[in-house]
Amino acid sequence: MKKFAHRSKGQYRALAAVAENPRAKGAMAVRDRMAFFASSYREYLRNRGNPWLINGHISDSEFRKTMAGLFTSKLQAVSYIAALRKDSRGRCCSICGSLNNSQVDHFLPQDHYPEFSVFLPNLFPVCSCNQTKGNKTVGPAHGERFLHPTFDKKIGERALYVRIRCHDDAPTYTVIMRKPKGVRDAAAFAFHTRTLISQTSLVGYVREGFERFCRRPGNVVRSLRRANPDSKEHLVRLLRDEIDESCWHHQTKNNWESVMLQALIERRTVGWLWKRLSIAGRKAGDPLVEL
Repeated sequence: MKKFAHRSKGQYRALAAVAENPRAKGAMAVRDRMAFFASSYREYLRNRGNPWLINGHISDSEFRKTMAGLFTSKLQAVSYIAALRKDSRGRCCSICGSLNNSQVDHFLPQDHYPEFSVFLPNLFPVCSCNQTKGNKTVGPAHGERFLHPTFDKKIGERALYVRIRCHDDAPTYTVIMRKPKGVRDAAAFAFHTRTLISQTSLVGYVREGFERFCRRPGNVVRSLRRANPDSKEHLVRLLRDEIDESCWHHQTKNNWESVMLQALIERRTVGWLWKRLSIAGRKAGDPLVEL
């Protein structure tokens, strides 16, 4: 989950440029609906992208086809879509926090809401969790919806945790999801995390990171390639530095690299790591256990 500061300024002008372009496919369809677009965009912003409050489900198949084509077009008027796709490559998914961001797609699906197909506040970089999301917008209970990366405050604050236990034998991993204090809508948070955060995939990522640290700590904390930490507190500081760097790079505390590093500084886990790192005679770079 990641906070985006998308702006709506210039979006209506972008549509007007499409409508006035004689070479643009669908220019007439856009031109005929300019008043409808203006009203819809205002509604989206006024209701903060909340599908419980926004009209949709347009039945005009030709209009849906036109807007889908505009979303994938190379027109200069909508070049901000390609720019978003390029700028977000290699960063985390705005919906679940994984580091497999591979596409830009719609918060409100364009099959149901074609009027928002090229509306920047409705577009976000996502990973394969988008297939789970599909065309769903709300849950079965009132108020259940997905968190909006622009309008839901504090969704970039830490909400995802993984606890590691049984370090010496066969480690176990437990996912814990805690609603940040700044996220006001508890029903939306519960529905979003339950539906879109793959606990299996998140555990797999954390397991791989923990094993990588055990195999070669310097692969996770670069300074450990040269020297062992002086104390458990020193180890925690080194891990926190890596966490801060990861959160700065991805602009969210819920990126999965940060979640993995946070799991390493949990009290019992960091105590186990320090016990292994501080074994007498251990050389920097040596593995902590045989894997």
